[in-house]
Amino acid sequence: MLSGAEAATGVKVLSRRGHAGSRLIDPEGYRLAAATTDAPFVLQDGDGLFDMTLDMALDGQRDAGATAAITPTGFLPAGNADPLKKAADLVADLDRDDVILAMPLDIAWFNKEHFPQLLAISRQLVVPKLVFLGGQFDPMGRYKSGVANLRRLVSEAPYIGVARTDLNAFDAMTHGAFVASIGTGGSRRHVVPFGQMPISSKKDYSPSVLVPGLMSFYKGSVLAERFANAEPPKCFCPSCNGRALDTFLSRDHSAAAHAHGVHTWNSWISEMHQQRTLAERADWWQQRSVEAVAYCDVLNVRIEQEGAFEAPGPLKAWAGLPSWPVTSWTRQAPTH
Repeated sequence: MLSGAEAATGVKVLSRRGHAGSRLIDPEGYRLAAATTDAPFVLQDGDGLFDMTLDMALDGQRDAGATAAITPTGFLPAGNADPLKKAADLVADLDRDDVILAMPLDIAWFNKEHFPQLLAISRQLVVPKLVFLGGQFDPMGRYKSGVANLRRLVSEAPYIGVARTDLNAFDAMTHGAFVASIGTGGSRRHVVPFGQMPISSKKDYSPSVLVPGLMSFYKGSVLAERFANAEPPKCFCPSCNGRALDTFLSRDHSAAAHAHGVHTWNSWISEMHQQRTLAERADWWQQRSVEAVAYCDVLNVRIEQEGAFEAPGPLKAWAGLPSWPVTSWTRQAPTH
């Protein structure tokens, strides 16, 4: 899934080169407006010369070579379900089988107050749906109930996928999501709520680096600081070839850090696909998470820095929650 101004061009290139996998364009309507009941979709022709229809916007993605078209849904603040319902009705009226309804949700939809409404609506929507998580930093870390409620959403509502969700993509895929995306860079791993500017803790141009053993992303500068007096972890993926993980220190290293991340999680995807059922996938993911939480303490002892690495909230939830709430669940995992 490509996003940004060159997304359509990139999909065209992939299509011309015979790319055999699925190709999607994220229209990022959530960046341009909040969804309303009167206008749940952001429809722009680019030149302002004529009114764009939803069909035209979707056809544009398909004409570029996208496998399916994603709706340009505006951002959905928590609590007001009418825009989401209207968007679903309009998609159903299209009578098309190549459309995915984008649901760019403020992370507050996943708290105890709003989640029951979200789940009830999603259960009734029979069209394929793609949930985007909206919030600053790591949205899923804001609410203790977030991980459990996302699991309920993908396991209990039909045809749910997740996008720009960080490693929550794996948790969703091991609990019933039909598709998921992670996001190559930090700005692609979540959605900033409409009307807000991206917030960063400090001006730091080093890229985020996936540390496999910790199952977490850390700024390259942070890794360089933590391993200043200790041997850093090294990666032997096809991109890194033994590169130390504390050497991604500038914007010029972003592409290499992204490639490292893709190679790393692709190896995890291969392991996930070897599991026969969703229950086995969930057990596999929980065991990985348990090991990552424990490795935080191991690494802190090795570098002699108490508390230097601490498992983030979502990782603790993946490790601590029951791997699958229905122990008799044995549905075959999807084949790819």
